[in-house]
Amino acid sequence: MTTTSPFPLPTTRTKRFHTLLPSDILVSERIIIVRNGLERRAQLDLWNNLIADDPDRIIQISEIDKENILVLVGQEPEIQISLRDERAILNTLLSTDVLIDMSGLSHNVWAPILKSAHNTRVRTRVMYVEPETYRPHSTPASATLFDLSESIEGLAPLPGFARLSGPEDENDCLFVALLGFEGNRPERLVLQLDPTPTIIPIIGVPGFQIEYPAFTVACNRVLLNEYNSHSQMRYARASCPFEVYEILKDIRRDYPDSYIYIAPVGTKPHSLGAILYAISDPIMTEIMFDYPVRKAGRTQGIGLIHIYDFGDFHDL
Repeated sequence: MTTTSPFPLPTTRTKRFHTLLPSDILVSERIIIVRNGLERRAQLDLWNNLIADDPDRIIQISEIDKENILVLVGQEPEIQISLRDERAILNTLLSTDVLIDMSGLSHNVWAPILKSAHNTRVRTRVMYVEPETYRPHSTPASATLFDLSESIEGLAPLPGFARLSGPEDENDCLFVALLGFEGNRPERLVLQLDPTPTIIPIIGVPGFQIEYPAFTVACNRVLLNEYNSHSQMRYARASCPFEVYEILKDIRRDYPDSYIYIAPVGTKPHSLGAILYAISDPIMTEIMFDYPVRKAGRTQGIGLIHIYDFGDFHDL
């Protein structure tokens, strides 16, 4: 007897690799990566080889603060640019087709780059490398099984995503939380909203590992129980930004007049889908981000590699 999976098949926009080879990179692409990343998955052998053999193809980014980065291309001097300066982003980072390796980049770095690429229809692919393992917390608690962050700096806009005005009706709002392994993060964010909006959690199912969805529910059980949000729960493949994008479109159809707060505190692919949706619905959508300070050594090894092809964004 044949049974049908309740989950959609992986999109054809996504390619997966165990090892990335030079032939997997388009000849027209320049690659944007983190410089001196804290995790092994952000330092692929292929990137190191290209830095040595074809350095002009690699754009290395170092973060100065929430809104400023240093950019290094080949043997050229480092350039400081503001992540609020779309012209500088375009001229320095997006002069040709790009592959953005988001694995080691902070949300406040890759999100404004993606927005600029979207606005100017630059052909874009985004790459995410799974870790082989996460480091367990030495004293695991209900909201943290893994030792991922040193601290949380607190709520602040992502560059290019600040809102000058909020919802017209504070009583008609949604809080869409993309849940991960740090349950205290969405809990703190929703406390910033008064009155408490309807909460819609999105969980990565299927997960990167078979046990990860259960870990996610366990780490977020205070949020789920206290706000009785189990009935609103939605599911999207943990590795798929396109499923999250479509879920957010469905939520908008279900709540056409509601102001939507989105907390991208789950997987990076989920955050990628959330940012793309926020770009497409800028008037009635707001990103809530809390700037975690990531721990060195929070992950080990290199897992599956995902490349998401957004083309020039016209058909999203």
